[in-house]
Amino acid sequence: ADAVRRVGLDAWSLAGANLARVLLKHRWGAEPEFVPIDPLSPPREDKALDAFLLIGDNALREPPGEFYVLDLGEEWTAFTGKPFVYALWVFRPGAGGPGAVKLLQEAKAEGLARLEEILARARETHPFLSPERARRYLTEAIRYDVGPEEEEGLRLYYDYLVEDGLAPPGWRPIRLGGPERARAAVNGSPEEAKPAGGGEKMANEELCYLSVHDLSIRIQRREISPVEAVEAHLRRIEALNPKLNAFLTVTADRAREEAKRAEAEIAAGRWRGPLHGVPYGAKDIIETAGIRTTHGSSFFRDHVPAQDAECIVRLRLAGAILTGKCHTHEFASAPTNVNPHYGPARNPWKTDRITGGSSGGSAAAVAAGLAAFALGSDTGGSIRNPAALCGVVGLKPTHGRISILGVCPNVLTLDHLGPITRTCRDAALALQALAGYDPRDPTCRDAPVPGYTAGWERGVRGFRLVLCPDLHAGAEVDEEVARAFAEAVQVFEGLGARVETARFPNGQRLLEAFRTVSGPEYAEFHRPFYEKNPAGYGADVRERVEGSFKVTADEYVRGLRQRELLRREMAGFFRGVDAVLTPSMPCAAMPIATLKARLNGKEVDGVWIHRPFLSAFNMTGCPAVSLPMGFSREGLPLSLQIAGPEWSEAKVLSIAHAYEEATPEIRMKRPPIG
Repeated sequence: ADAVRRVGLDAWSLAGANLARVLLKHRWGAEPEFVPIDPLSPPREDKALDAFLLIGDNALREPPGEFYVLDLGEEWTAFTGKPFVYALWVFRPGAGGPGAVKLLQEAKAEGLARLEEILARARETHPFLSPERARRYLTEAIRYDVGPEEEEGLRLYYDYLVEDGLAPPGWRPIRLGGPERARAAVNGSPEEAKPAGGGEKMANEELCYLSVHDLSIRIQRREISPVEAVEAHLRRIEALNPKLNAFLTVTADRAREEAKRAEAEIAAGRWRGPLHGVPYGAKDIIETAGIRTTHGSSFFRDHVPAQDAECIVRLRLAGAILTGKCHTHEFASAPTNVNPHYGPARNPWKTDRITGGSSGGSAAAVAAGLAAFALGSDTGGSIRNPAALCGVVGLKPTHGRISILGVCPNVLTLDHLGPITRTCRDAALALQALAGYDPRDPTCRDAPVPGYTAGWERGVRGFRLVLCPDLHAGAEVDEEVARAFAEAVQVFEGLGARVETARFPNGQRLLEAFRTVSGPEYAEFHRPFYEKNPAGYGADVRERVEGSFKVTADEYVRGLRQRELLRREMAGFFRGVDAVLTPSMPCAAMPIATLKARLNGKEVDGVWIHRPFLSAFNMTGCPAVSLPMGFSREGLPLSLQIAGPEWSEAKVLSIAHAYEEATPEIRMKRPPIG
């Protein structure tokens, strides 16, 4: 920044020029001289300029060549943690009533309806812009709707403009969208802008795709009621669950009753926090009092527990509203969610593909907007695998961070519970409600619970992030995943992180010890069911049960010793390291019909293909999060994994959040399910 003394400004957009001024001063501490330039003839050879700004078509037209390029929108998001708004209509006082709003909404709808025509025309008028980039710009990069996060960002931007003398004080943003809001724009009364019944109506899909954070803000402000939120999600479940099989049981009546109670509490000023009134789903291995809990099995087809699992109790205390039980692989025992008793869960990005598992119903529900968030469990990757394949965020916290009391056991030494969400901030909000010691759970550990979003504004500048192929024992990665992963690494480097490669010599032993630790613990739970009725299992799970019986007690004891040594080695690996970056999965979701994955043009058995990438952090108990990092040529999600030392969920999530904020175009894309 010290070297930037003279900057050429493309004055095509005053807002763009002012944003450049704000970022240079407040992000980089530079206050250079600004001079006008001709944007049609960028001053590449002008040695008197240290930098120049190009806007819109002028920026897209010019290949960067050897120049170092900064995207102001991405920089704004990285600096503030707020979304970048490409354009905003501003009306003079007294203008901007319902007629103007209707006109803009119709123009938006017409533009989206004529997208193919516009793209065809753009090939003639913008030959410098590839069709793929034009489509991405029009469908992903532009935010058509402004929510609470965008409004906060706009207010912050305006404060900077006033502070720097670039705008007069006294402007006041007011959302338009109905008669009440239009009158508020004229009369200038913010209270008149808040309808007594809970706010202007929002399209069902838009409401269901609000983040937990945004939905919570609107519920707290009484712009949306818990009843509206629950009804919108129930309508979407009714419409889409027959296609996805994401929910095995829907608790509509109970959810409606709880939504009415939440609405009354909030109206009376008793808001419980950011999950109050927010609908969620729970994996169907989690006990729920009075609600069928099948464990995805034939043995528990009609099982109705008498008590709630501890995680359900904590979410109820936080005010969250359960709308149903999500599909799981049989006994959470494999990673496909192709269940012989209840049918397969289907991936909302392509319904002939697996969701991953065993928390596949939870991931599909969140990805398709059937739930604002969902609970999953993770013994060898069962939160992160489906989150990766369904294009959402899956957090496996430190072993013992969340009580698993009341959750069907798989391998207690390796079992974890965690949230599946659409954003990292939402994962932090859910974790805040779930984390904490439970003395009744022998796996739960007594450790302080921090604020999981504290310090996020600092970003990742100066962080030491490492790459470590040893951790997945040299397992093959598809070239599409490798490309997306390399681009993700570049994003972190652009945010100021230091990225290095490190060794973990015993990566293969992590994989080998997994079998000897998991086998006997898994067998202990399943032996009475198997001895009573082996035919009650599906073929794949029966094979796993029988294989588990073959692991001896001596092997198990040696495996536990090996695990402890590996945990210590992992703790040493993380000394001086903030986090490790790996792909979550080596390829995109495979077909339900074949369960064959494609790796660099080859077809391979895909059922356990996740294990090298995910299970190391079950063996060592370290927190890890999966989040989207791009899409395959088929339009299927690809995923990044970030892991850190024990109890570092806050830092791991902050690193993931920084990446998420720097790549908003990835999160703007929605599954084509409807």
